[in-house]
Amino acid sequence: MQYENALSLAREAASLAAANLKKLWDVPRHVEIKNDESLLTQIDTENEKILVDFFAKHTPDFGFLGEESGIHEAQKSGQPYWYVDPVDGTSNMVHRFPWACISIGLVVDDQPVVGVVNNPIQRHEFYAAKGCHAYLNGTQIHVSSNREFDRALLATGFPVGPHHDRFPNYENFGNVSLKVHSVRRPGSAALDLCCVAAGWLDGFWEINLKPWDTAAGVIIAREAGGTVTGFEGDDYDPHVPFIIATNGILHDQLARIVRKNG
Repeated sequence: MQYENALSLAREAASLAAANLKKLWDVPRHVEIKNDESLLTQIDTENEKILVDFFAKHTPDFGFLGEESGIHEAQKSGQPYWYVDPVDGTSNMVHRFPWACISIGLVVDDQPVVGVVNNPIQRHEFYAAKGCHAYLNGTQIHVSSNREFDRALLATGFPVGPHHDRFPNYENFGNVSLKVHSVRRPGSAALDLCCVAAGWLDGFWEINLKPWDTAAGVIIAREAGGTVTGFEGDDYDPHVPFIIATNGILHDQLARIVRKNG
């Protein structure tokens, strides 16, 4: 497979959905609350349809896993899957907090090989393909070179709704905060991973994530020189909800602190 061709398609698809997000950003909208207490708007559903239709046309043999529409089976077993979040950061979008994006990852054998994360409000387009480096708006990016954990700037997130008690992260937040310069909670895992890739953050961890939250950002972070694992140092698996991503230098120090049960 030519990953560069898949990356070109992913960028085109993300740009279509990003244009819709930008067009409707200030338009009053109805907000629904889903079963997991996350939010759903017209933009989420419209963007997912845009992406489903685009990939069905251009890559009909690929599977598709979207946050809103679920799994669309591939026509052939073993084919790649697009993992798509039509709006990562819906809560931010609802409040007009300008930190939301379209996240598209291509996954082969449970590992991402192409990723695009497009935040049209901030005019940030992050993208990468396996073996081809990572870029922001056409400029190659790289993780930070910070070696001092006590000077690190990290990010994390917190589950909403009924998952709040199952996978608490507040104790992790407190424990890590005591040992680093500061911890942020911006509200988009895809963009947090990209911030690690760009060197704006030294690391990121989170609990209770979904495959569409991380697939695109993981390949971008990796291609920028970052390290991405599970909480136990195990290989990243998009279907396992625990993730640590760092500049690599500080990875073991962060992994020694965070725990699945908070």
